[in-house]
Amino acid sequence: MTDLVERFSSESLLLPDSGARVMRPRLRTVDVHWHDYYELCLVVSGAAEHVVNGVPRPIGRGSAFLLSPADFHAIRPIGHEPLGCYNTVIDPGLMERQLAGLGPPPVGDLPWQTDDFLDAEVDLRRLQAEFEEPRLGSARLVEALVGCLVVELARRQLVEGAVADHRLGVSDELRAAVRFVDRHFREPISLADAARRAHLSSNYFSERFREYTGSSFQLYLQERRLRFARSLLASTSLSVTEVCHAAGFNSLSHFGRAYRRRYGSAPSDRSGGHAAALSGISGPS
Repeated sequence: MTDLVERFSSESLLLPDSGARVMRPRLRTVDVHWHDYYELCLVVSGAAEHVVNGVPRPIGRGSAFLLSPADFHAIRPIGHEPLGCYNTVIDPGLMERQLAGLGPPPVGDLPWQTDDFLDAEVDLRRLQAEFEEPRLGSARLVEALVGCLVVELARRQLVEGAVADHRLGVSDELRAAVRFVDRHFREPISLADAARRAHLSSNYFSERFREYTGSSFQLYLQERRLRFARSLLASTSLSVTEVCHAAGFNSLSHFGRAYRRRYGSAPSDRSGGHAAALSGISGPS
């Protein structure tokens, strides 16, 4: 594994206002990386071990996954055949409109994974054609196709046992603000940034956030960063300094103190049970 985790950017993959792009790679080993966009992948041939946020899972024909910019992953083909797939790059603004359109979160937070999505191939082919040969109304059609794919994949998550969030008195705006933190925790976001998402004053949002998550905004944000950092330490050879900044911490000393307080060992202690704690980075249930 390389010493640096690569980050792929939508700027090099998406045309302005294109919204989404489908590619048809045949993948060999893909080392740990992340993106600044959402990625939807459907496997049509081959088999591999897919490692998401440090957690391995076998994938093969019909498997699909949707990752957010907060997720990192690697692909390790099984056998000699490369992994054939539809790999879709989706603009964050477009995807977050589709996720918000689902209403109160009916399923668990990303990443989503399923092994029964082969019927989506028709929509992905059409999405690919609209990108490669844009015509009148292509932008609207692309957004509609992405929306259909999101709905179908969300329904697979329900089938596979995710629990809906039906807490009373929780506005869609508050849920959206928590999702914003869950997906942008590596960035220098503030309480005021999240409060604006919920259209609430900072003080009132802080109270509602604590009621919803059971934690203050700052502690919740720190916990997300710490869990992400622990997953990176367990599944990459990044240095502690690189992990610190990749997870969103500005100060190495603060990161070290917070990590020791949370996990009982220094982040430099790679034998201190990092791997045992790999449990993804999902939000509140």
